[in-house]
Amino acid sequence: MRRDALTPDHPLLRPLPSWGASLLCALHHTCRFRVLGHTHLRAVLDGSRPGLLTTWHFAFPSVIYYFRHLNGVIMVSRSRDGEWAARLVHALGFQTVRGSSHRGGAEALRAMFRLARKGHPAGLIADGSQGPALVAQKGIVWLAAAAQLPLVPLSLAAERAWRLPSWDRTLLPKPFTRITFAAGEPIHVPRPCDEDDLECHRRLLETRLNALTELARQTLAEPQSAQGWARGGGWVETFGGQKPRGS
Repeated sequence: MRRDALTPDHPLLRPLPSWGASLLCALHHTCRFRVLGHTHLRAVLDGSRPGLLTTWHFAFPSVIYYFRHLNGVIMVSRSRDGEWAARLVHALGFQTVRGSSHRGGAEALRAMFRLARKGHPAGLIADGSQGPALVAQKGIVWLAAAAQLPLVPLSLAAERAWRLPSWDRTLLPKPFTRITFAAGEPIHVPRPCDEDDLECHRRLLETRLNALTELARQTLAEPQSAQGWARGGGWVETFGGQKPRGS
């Protein structure tokens, strides 16, 4: 089969995003979760204070699993790979806006902003759809400044995991392992925002995300009892949730 025929609309491939979502849920449902800094997430996720959750690309599978059932909105690139990702997250109950910091970002941001104002949790990938990995993109900071929405950094670590041979080394947790999410304080980007401001806040976002990844790893290395770890489920099952306003 030619590569240009490997599209989500091919009759043989059309079910793959739905199957992928089911497998992702089955895998994560065996795991145990802990969330650090959940107070930073609560206001964004319950729709009371709009913001933009942002995480590294490697964390994407576990993030979309854990925060499903919230009718959230994710910015996904307009590329063919982005189409696969969009259909996967649709199967998990997310909405998508199509664009990136390189193409269609302003239009996608306006759509995301409208949904966020209605109470839908909104998310962005800090290192974008193409990388380089673990390097925050300046475009993400510009989008936050343009929308005047704070960036809420979020990262994770897994006790045992596979790392895929992709540019971001995507993390897939192994069955029955522990996963720690770590969220940090919101980052408010001023407007107007010149080049120096963009670079300063870009470095701040990158530093915060890397520190949260390390915090999550350190937590997993500490002796832990079963208390405080929720099996399977997700944010809604663990902390409660409600339908976004206007949904």
